[in-house]
Amino acid sequence: MFFQQYPAAMPILATVGGLIIGSFLNVVIWRYPIMLRQQMAEFHGEMPSAQSKISLALPRSHCPHCQQTIRVRDNIPLLSWLMLKGRCRDCQAKISKRYPLVELLTALTFLLASLVWPESGWGLAVMILSAWLIAASVIDLDNQWLPDVFTQGVLWTGLIAAWAQQSPLTLQDAVTGVLVGFITFYSLRWIAGIVLRKEALGMGDVLLFAALGGWVGALSLPNVALIASCCGLIYAVITKEDQPHCLLDRV
Repeated sequence: MFFQQYPAAMPILATVGGLIIGSFLNVVIWRYPIMLRQQMAEFHGEMPSAQSKISLALPRSHCPHCQQTIRVRDNIPLLSWLMLKGRCRDCQAKISKRYPLVELLTALTFLLASLVWPESGWGLAVMILSAWLIAASVIDLDNQWLPDVFTQGVLWTGLIAAWAQQSPLTLQDAVTGVLVGFITFYSLRWIAGIVLRKEALGMGDVLLFAALGGWVGALSLPNVALIASCCGLIYAVITKEDQPHCLLDRV
């Protein structure tokens, strides 16, 4: 009822929510791979001291150059980066433009979903999907691997949306899309390995495209693969000047 009386409220809330979620995704993108590496080190008995352990919440966000804790006013999604002109307030070290890019991209996808599917469970599902994909894509570009938690998140969110009848696909079509996607891309991975004699498609990519089959159906998967390739190329070009040591660890 509220959104019917104030139709602009939904896009505004979606955009603000997208900026906030995008800021959190930056945390996940930066910290989650470190957390996994620490878990692997602990498994092999090589765990460093407890003081150096990292989680999504601790330690507090700081500049890796001067170690100064980032102030609250310098942690406002998108706006802080613009006001600081892309540099640390204390030491003037460069802040990667990845941060505002991820926040802006998340906000735009949330806004688009709210405009195309207003007051719709499918619109909410698409927002969740976009968050999974943005985080997974950047982690993959950085580390050349996809954590299972992201591919599983994409898979189960799509299947749950279909099961709850909030998806354009029936549950049967969604499951079929997953199976066809897995078989197709696993076959491509196997063939490419024989022809090129090296791994041309990671298993994480196979699982991700299989999961996307549960969202778009089997017939649309080639289009998804093409769009994903183009998006990855565009992102790589935009952020090619950024180096890992120039990133500020933000929360």
